[in-house]
Amino acid sequence: MDEPAGWNRGLEPIEPLVEYYAREMGQLGGRLMAALSLLVDLEDSYGWDVQSAQARDTVRYSRLLVASVLRVVAAAQADRRDETGLAGAVDDALQRLIERQSGGHG
Repeated sequence: MDEPAGWNRGLEPIEPLVEYYAREMGQLGGRLMAALSLLVDLEDSYGWDVQSAQARDTVRYSRLLVASVLRVVAAAQADRRDETGLAGAVDDALQRLIERQSGGHG
């Protein structure tokens, strides 16, 4: 299927995320960030608004649960002075999520 030239305009580049997740997938935090990213993408996908209320609520509460666990994991790693940068990455990702949702998405 051919993609129209403008489909990817304005999207964040995925390569840094792929590299980051490739490094972190062996870690719980990396797996949680991948899950959070997938759930956020679902909420931003075309046709999301026509999904059932039950499906939307399930994804929303799953996203909130994953984000909560991710913060706990990041805090625990920060307390151990873990140098992976997960705590900062989690805060950045969650801040982008909050900004997107306050901007009318979701």
